[in-house]
Amino acid sequence: MSVGLYKYDGNIFEDAKEVLSENVASQRMYDKYLQPAIKELSIFYFQDGSEIRKANLDLVMDEIELLIKWVASHVEGDDKEYLLNRLKNMKEVISNSLENDEDVLYIF
Repeated sequence: MSVGLYKYDGNIFEDAKEVLSENVASQRMYDKYLQPAIKELSIFYFQDGSEIRKANLDLVMDEIELLIKWVASHVEGDDKEYLLNRLKNMKEVISNSLENDEDVLYIF
C-alpha cells in the first residue's frame, strides 16, 4: 500500500474519472518518516486525508519544503534518497496539476 496524490474529473464521491495518480510514498515510508515529521512540523495541508486547492498552493509548497529539510536531516541512506525524490516530484506535480480554482488534489 502507499499514500498517493489524486485528481479526478468531477466529484470524487460520484462517478468521477481519475485523471492523476502519483505516489507520495510507500505506506511504510509514510508511517515511519513522514507521519512523525508532519506531526513535529505541524503540517496541515500536505498529509494523508487532505485536499489541496490552488488557493493554498503557496502554503503546500512551504510545507513540502519543510518536509524536504526534515528528511534531509533525519533520514539516511536509500530511504532518504527515495523520500527526497518523491517530495521534490510532488512540488512539480502539484504546481502543474492545479490549473484553475475548481481543481482539487486529494492525498490518501
